[in-house]
Amino acid sequence: MKVWVTEFRDETLDEMLRGEGRGAPEFYAKCGTCQKPDPLWRCARQTCLGPAMYCEDCIVKMHSQLPTHMVEMWSGGFFIPMPLNELAVEARIQLGHMPGTYCPKARFAHKDFVIIDTLGIRTVKLNFCGCDSRISNRQQLMRACLWPATSVDPQTCATFNAIRLFEVQNCLGKISSYDFIRSLELLSNNDGLRPTPDRRRAFRAITRQYRMSEMRKRAGTAHNNGGCKCTERGSLALPCRQCPQPGMNLVEDWDKVNWDEMEEDQRYKHFLWLSQDANFKLINRNVSTEARDPIVDDGSGYFCHRGEYSEHIRKHIDEDEISSCSGFQAMFLANTRRVKGLRVTGVGGVTCARHNMWRPNGLGDLQAGERHCNMDFLFFSAVLNFALMYLILSYDIACQFSQHIWERMTELPEQYHLHIDPSCVRWMVPNFHLPGHKKGCHSPFSFHWLWGAGRTHGETVEQNWEFLNGAAAATKLMGLGARFAVIRVGSADPSSGRFLRFIT
Repeated sequence: MKVWVTEFRDETLDEMLRGEGRGAPEFYAKCGTCQKPDPLWRCARQTCLGPAMYCEDCIVKMHSQLPTHMVEMWSGGFFIPMPLNELAVEARIQLGHMPGTYCPKARFAHKDFVIIDTLGIRTVKLNFCGCDSRISNRQQLMRACLWPATSVDPQTCATFNAIRLFEVQNCLGKISSYDFIRSLELLSNNDGLRPTPDRRRAFRAITRQYRMSEMRKRAGTAHNNGGCKCTERGSLALPCRQCPQPGMNLVEDWDKVNWDEMEEDQRYKHFLWLSQDANFKLINRNVSTEARDPIVDDGSGYFCHRGEYSEHIRKHIDEDEISSCSGFQAMFLANTRRVKGLRVTGVGGVTCARHNMWRPNGLGDLQAGERHCNMDFLFFSAVLNFALMYLILSYDIACQFSQHIWERMTELPEQYHLHIDPSCVRWMVPNFHLPGHKKGCHSPFSFHWLWGAGRTHGETVEQNWEFLNGAAAATKLMGLGARFAVIRVGSADPSSGRFLRFIT
């Protein structure tokens, strides 16, 4: 910076001003393609064609496959931006045919057809192909990498590049769809004289559909004979590849292995390490209704099955909150304060304690603080239909949670019952939370004294909460279905190697 300030600051400013004008004579004296004299046109901000200028015919021809670019014309003292569709009739997008050709049975799209792209929001001229009536307008748009906002008579779509850019920015910077669309509007026209069409609601629908479809693509749903309707419980969640799974990293006939005869230094390979906790920043106000914004694919991702979960909670409406063994009582009482107008007071979750992967069906909403009935259901739901030989659960109040856990399990539906010897289940307290417990809890619940623990600290669920908390402001005012779709998709950080995406 010191070198730039002292030596190159003026040069940089001059080059910026050069870009505002036509540049050197060798670039504006003749058309960059046909060599006609005194060309007036160039690609706005020199997005694709560099500093050269072109005549009107050449600029239209060169942008025939770049409909979302903006061109600008030299007026004698400055450049005037102009959309391609206003420049020439030929600047029309033809779907279903090779570039430069037009369909003899073309069907005109809506005159105000809008494309949301990384370069801005553009109103374009578009033709649908009429050669094959079996191919719908939706399919033609998808095959051109344009995602339609509506299923019937689409008039707005977004490029796949724009959707992917939002996905990354939303994940890493927690940018909302509102801010993303506003930024594209300002890129399109920042003077306010020619406002762009408002497509915020359409873009929210597009991103939600895209994420749901992407989850199904990863899960292989497209190859199922029954299609989306045959989605199994938790199948849309990405499993932790390091946790013990039959056919992947467990020996054959693993369920017939005698645990007592297994060599001691081989047992740790079959440990399932889980971490459980609640988060009271991911609240949700009582806006909209489930009828207006329904949950799609209930129980197929990271959230537990809402129907069965609600039925279990309904049996424990008057149950007191979880007690603590030490000075945590004040914290638990605080969980039920300032909850007026809230549908959800927080979220409970179960994650892999070593690899930071959220467990399928391991997330659930909290209605009145961190209660046994909520956390019990989430714990047993997170290990539903999973191969278990030895289970270790890290929980900041494991000393209280482990008491009478097997009696409470009988209150759940039969499919949630664990078929495992209770002696093969260990209850631990995360290292950071353990000092707050009374001394009698320190040795029995410490990872430092657990064989096979290595450097496991049990705080991974807190790391995942920290990532999700960035979206708390956005999900606070969402409807039920939108919030479920957002949080279940974004359960881990792709930048840390956990691969999932986040939010809307």
